[in-house]
Amino acid sequence: MNQLDLADSDYDRVMLLARAWQVSGGEAVRRLLDHFVREVGTPAAGQEPADDGVPIYADYGGERVEARYHKATKRVDITSGVLAGRSYKSPSGAAMGVVQALNPNVHNNRNGWSFWFIAENGEALQTIRP
Repeated sequence: MNQLDLADSDYDRVMLLARAWQVSGGEAVRRLLDHFVREVGTPAAGQEPADDGVPIYADYGGERVEARYHKATKRVDITSGVLAGRSYKSPSGAAMGVVQALNPNVHNNRNGWSFWFIAENGEALQTIRP
C-alpha cells in the first residue's frame, strides 16, 4: 500500500470529511477522487460521450429536489436544493442522501427507483429502469 505525505492542515481537512461521512480517511480521499474524475474526466478514445441525463425529481419533507439520471451509468446528479452539485452512483444512493440531508432523524434507507420521478411525465423512475 502506498502512502502520501500531507501537511497537517490538509490531513485535518481530510479527517474532518471522513468524520462527516462516517468513513475512513482513505475512503474520504477515494470519494473525493471519484467526484473529481466524474466532474472533469472526459471519455477515453472510442467511448461514447456521457449522456445529458433524464431530468428527475423527488418531493420529500415538503421540498422538491431536482436531479439528472444517467441511463448508461445509473448515476444521479443532484441539481437543486441542499445537495446541489453532489453525484451518486445510484438512484437509491441519491435518495438516501436526500433523506439524510432533509430529515437526519429517520432511517434513510430508500428505494431510489420509486423515490424519484421523471420530470417530463411524472412517472416513477422505475419505468425506465434497465
